[in-house]
Amino acid sequence: MRLLAFLNALLTGMLATAAIAQNAPAPAEGAGEPISTLMFFTFGAALAIAIGAFVFFLRSRSNRAAAERALDPNHPANN
Repeated sequence: MRLLAFLNALLTGMLATAAIAQNAPAPAEGAGEPISTLMFFTFGAALAIAIGAFVFFLRSRSNRAAAERALDPNHPANN
């Protein structure tokens, strides 16, 4: 349930950012900014959230146990 709420908040924020970016005026020709500040910080925030979620996933005891069972060649489920 918390995962669904997390994904909902993440997607809502990304959609809002996309809507803001679409309403922004087009940059002038030859503008020296290849990536907008909004896109840069949105990408950075999404990357930080993804890294945090991955670390949380790796630290979970049940996920470690499941990974050990899946990678163990002698486990009955893998034969």
